[in-house]
Amino acid sequence: MPAEEGLFLDLRSGAAPAEEIARLFPPPAYFTACVDGAGIPDKAALMEALAAAFGFPAYFGRNWDALLDCLRSLPGEIPARGYVLAVRNSGSFLSSSPGDLEDFADIAGEARSFLKDKFKAALVVVLL
Repeated sequence: MPAEEGLFLDLRSGAAPAEEIARLFPPPAYFTACVDGAGIPDKAALMEALAAAFGFPAYFGRNWDALLDCLRSLPGEIPARGYVLAVRNSGSFLSSSPGDLEDFADIAGEARSFLKDKFKAALVVVLL
């Protein structure tokens, strides 16, 4: 999967993933948004899930450019030292659309670099 190294953290084999997320990314310093990969087969479902999980504004355009803008704007909306997207049932995440998975990885990687450079904030996608 293309994207910046360290963007994806695979905790699927862990016994207690929720506790591991809390240990690695303790609240309130880190904001954790959770989505269910089983309900995200494609880009349209991804946009809806991320909008709900991160509380994107009503004008969110539900396209890749809008997603990048909203991810880059997280520190202004949700002040935190970092942001975690926890994906339950990650084996099903964007399973019917491999191209969308690649695009998401690219966008998340771009957002991660921006947040790190401008805000010294982390962005990690945790696969559960």
